[in-house]
Amino acid sequence: MRFTSAALTFGVLISLLGLAGCQPIQPLSGGGEGPAAASTPIHTETFDASKYENVWVLAIEEIDNEERSLLRVSYPVTEQDAINARMEAVTQEFIDEYRSIAAETEAAYQEYKKETGKEAATFVTHYRQHFDVSIANENLIFFDLVRSIYTGGTGNIYVVGYIFDRGTGAELTIPDLFVDDSYLNRLSDLTREALAERITKEELASDLQWVEDGTAPTAENFDNIFIRGNGTVLVMFDKYQVAAGVEGVVEVELPLAAMADLLKPEIRDLLGIEADSTSQRSRIDATAGLSAASAHSPAVPLAFSKTTVFRDFPELTLLNFTFSAQPKSLAQDEINCLEVACVALTFDDGPSFYTEGLLDTLDEHGVKATFFVLGTQVRIQSETILRIFQAGHQIGNHTWDHPNLTQMGDDQIREQLKLTDDLITQIIGVPTPFLRPPYGAYNDRVLAASALPIIFWSVDPLDWKDRDAEVVASRIIDAPIGAIILAHDIHKSTVAAVPAIIAALKARGIHFVTVSELYAPRTLLPENVYKSQSDAPSQ
Repeated sequence: MRFTSAALTFGVLISLLGLAGCQPIQPLSGGGEGPAAASTPIHTETFDASKYENVWVLAIEEIDNEERSLLRVSYPVTEQDAINARMEAVTQEFIDEYRSIAAETEAAYQEYKKETGKEAATFVTHYRQHFDVSIANENLIFFDLVRSIYTGGTGNIYVVGYIFDRGTGAELTIPDLFVDDSYLNRLSDLTREALAERITKEELASDLQWVEDGTAPTAENFDNIFIRGNGTVLVMFDKYQVAAGVEGVVEVELPLAAMADLLKPEIRDLLGIEADSTSQRSRIDATAGLSAASAHSPAVPLAFSKTTVFRDFPELTLLNFTFSAQPKSLAQDEINCLEVACVALTFDDGPSFYTEGLLDTLDEHGVKATFFVLGTQVRIQSETILRIFQAGHQIGNHTWDHPNLTQMGDDQIREQLKLTDDLITQIIGVPTPFLRPPYGAYNDRVLAASALPIIFWSVDPLDWKDRDAEVVASRIIDAPIGAIILAHDIHKSTVAAVPAIIAALKARGIHFVTVSELYAPRTLLPENVYKSQSDAPSQ
């Protein structure tokens, strides 16, 4: 059922607020007395006041499939119908996406149970949205919608900003606030300086090149900025944009005075501020500073060295396998990547329900890949791991349950890797030769404690963010020779993109090889980081 209609007038909303307060607008579905059963679908809506004047909160929760499917969203309601219609529409799109993915994931789960007789904790669809108001007066209002999506992998968090003229309800874009595009250069300079300082202090899991790429002066990089009532500008970067995924959404707070001279006069009037020409900040040559620093130091992500309490590992059931089957001997084994063009296609976070289909595709096209697997997933799909190995693909260690290794003690890091490696060795008879740390987060302690080569990547299609096979393929098909390509076999859309990726790169004369084959005859060295065939490893 569609929730509160955009046509619902402000007066009716006030009536609802008076009647309902924090009470559900719609009762729980399902009859009978007492709490609803765990498998009974639940839908609730609440309407309540917020801490901002004339801004209310409409919250929606849906729970289904024994909590494998979970939706919690809230969005703002104001006195302006045009604003309400827009906020309802974008939230409904998010809800529709959740319902589609939840139905698809649950169908896959039931098929998996039917085929294997097993249960798996990875078939979940958890969508959440909440909002905040960065500034609100009688003229302008800035909303930021914070969204998180978890579908059994590493998850995704991102922010979407909306700006409205409160008098007319008209939606404004970020460029509408400024006199010209020079604001992008100012934001680029200021945020680079702030982020570089955090890297120097080991307060951000990133490196200077990552920051430089993510803060290039383009509208796409600065699509979420919020002017706040406390005289600051908040710049929000998406997960992975300027730092490792473990950092989530990265925020940089800047003084509004550093940007005020670039705001349009009418926007300054609406905000009630004046541009002080003496406060205009001279351009910082941050790009040159970052480039110079990059030339003298390796691009190794840094992070805090704080230790967290580590949860207990579940007990492992020993597996018994007979290793009568070795990896296939294929003509591909004779490929020399020093003489022909190669790339290494890699998949993280599996194996998943979709991995078997992916293996069918790879076999059909004679393509070899490298799988960085989680111990928790290996335990569920040990047969898939054996098939990966027997088909001539390579298997790498992605830890037991995807923690941030930089926040663990040395013993905890080794335990994460050993449990995974021991389980894989039981299945295929050989240990994992290298590590890909979760979130791409590592530091000197992780390098030393793992005592393994670390395999990074040079092409990231952001398949965790955009679940569209065509989009994912378009970001990979132009991969340079020698690239290590990051992908995730936990996403159906990524697996669906693989045939187009294979066809496009093969048409360019590029061969698909494992990571070890990409670097042969070189030996990958422990405590070194590898990003592409052409780059020298860094320590």
